[in-house]
Amino acid sequence: MKSMNRVELIGYLGKDPVIYEYSDGSAMAIMRLATSRFYQSSQGATVKETQWHTAKLWGKQQIDKIRNYLITGSHILVGGELEYRTFQGRDGQTRSMTMIRVNYLVDLDR
Repeated sequence: MKSMNRVELIGYLGKDPVIYEYSDGSAMAIMRLATSRFYQSSQGATVKETQWHTAKLWGKQQIDKIRNYLITGSHILVGGELEYRTFQGRDGQTRSMTMIRVNYLVDLDR
């Protein structure tokens, strides 16, 4: 049986992307993306609920574009796969994290 792991999000960057460059010439960017949904409360008021997502992107060419164009508040579309990680925190506790491994990114402001 086949399977699929795919996600697409449209949202706004919550802060400037953080770019890591490595000695082998590769680079990675970590971005925080906010998406919001609106709904009516039982009292009839409009409620905004914001979700925060962490996305990581590899590739020198893509990262150069990010470095030159994306800043806090940029409106973007990201598509990729969900990635789950567990790690030891500084306090020794096991932590888990869900990230989006970005395959493509579109700057919706341009």
